[in-house]
Amino acid sequence: MRPKKFSLQTVLDLRVKAREKAEDALAAAIRDRDIAAARCAEAIAHLEELTRMITGERFAAYVREQGWNAINAQRDLLRTLEARLLQAEKKVSAQREILISADRDQKLVEKLKEKWTTAQDLEFARDEEKQLEDFVTAARFLQSATT
Repeated sequence: MRPKKFSLQTVLDLRVKAREKAEDALAAAIRDRDIAAARCAEAIAHLEELTRMITGERFAAYVREQGWNAINAQRDLLRTLEARLLQAEKKVSAQREILISADRDQKLVEKLKEKWTTAQDLEFARDEEKQLEDFVTAARFLQSATT
């Protein structure tokens, strides 16, 4: 008897690939978020350094004005980087939801396959039992015919 093929195997294969793709996308989103967080940290450190430098020493008026302009530019950069970090956080959340959905879909088809496999094993056992009963019946018939 030739073993039967699970009819949803192609669907299962596609769902496994979709889950792997979602895992990769989540990993990429996390890397992007970590890079954005590191850039924010660098910008904050640079802003603190500029602020400490300008407020701590006596400079000529034009140098002090340039320093404040640099501080304002750094604050603007920091706002931009924080906005990018927020977008990266949202992307991580969205990718996490996609991964959860893909995982749920894959597990659903895997459960169907487990049920199908159990049913196939049961059918195989029944067929085997039927063949044994036929063999025993034939053996008894032959034995009663010879006696």
